[in-house]
Amino acid sequence: METKVVHLTFKEPYIGMTDLYFSSLKAIYDVVPKEAVGIEYKSLTNAIRGKSEYENKKVTIRIGQLVRKASIRTKK
Repeated sequence: METKVVHLTFKEPYIGMTDLYFSSLKAIYDVVPKEAVGIEYKSLTNAIRGKSEYENKKVTIRIGQLVRKASIRTKK
């Protein structure tokens, strides 16, 4: 069983944080202001289309899969 995960890495710590994990690109902007990310949401979605990584001078954003062990209930 796999779930999408978005890994945001700050090149310089943002309020003491360097790595954050989200379930979507949109969720980033609920926690981090666009100025700290260095790109607006709509521009990010265009820049990352068809890719699994985006990088600018402030952050690196990677999209991957969180692999989970299937529970007995989901095997039916």
